[in-house]
Amino acid sequence: MDIEIELKLAARAEDLPHILALPALQPFIKVRAVTAQLTSIYYDTPSQELRQRDMALRLRRAQGHWVQTLKTKGSEIDGLFTRQELETPSDGHALDFSVVQDIELRSYLQSEALFKKLHPRFITEFTRVAQLLQCADGTVIELALDKGEVLAGNARDVIAEIELELKHGNPQRIHDIALLLRSAFHLQPEALSKAERGYRLLPTVEH
Repeated sequence: MDIEIELKLAARAEDLPHILALPALQPFIKVRAVTAQLTSIYYDTPSQELRQRDMALRLRRAQGHWVQTLKTKGSEIDGLFTRQELETPSDGHALDFSVVQDIELRSYLQSEALFKKLHPRFITEFTRVAQLLQCADGTVIELALDKGEVLAGNARDVIAEIELELKHGNPQRIHDIALLLRSAFHLQPEALSKAERGYRLLPTVEH
């Protein structure tokens, strides 16, 4: 599994189109931004067994391809969220845990008691504008501007947020970029992941 280190900021939807034009950000921009439409289907059991284990499981479609992502329990220090993440190609239909190297985790995910109970619980649909930022010390950060919705049945929640994810280098540079952004726009730390926001839209946990 890879290690994901990121910081999330809640934004106003009307500010998102102006973020990349911020003058203070221009020295970090060396390549063009990439825009993609992302649809993610999140899976869990009716009693939310994965959530209780601080795990998130999704199938995400982007640019015509599906990817299965499994995120395990993470930690938060000074606003930076660190968690393990395993991404594998998918056909968009069947879940596949054969690539999970942790034997105990793989056995749990493949167990009949769990696997047959895993079903779609909610989805996210949003547009992502992803811009790589290159810092003077060689650190590379992906700045992602996300705008869309979380949907669980008839319940909806708006997505308007910024993700700063470390690709490689010094994690402190994430805080530096966040400070630049917050000095120019009305942004607030966002502690909830898209998955957690989806769970909050679900009715009372079923048993």
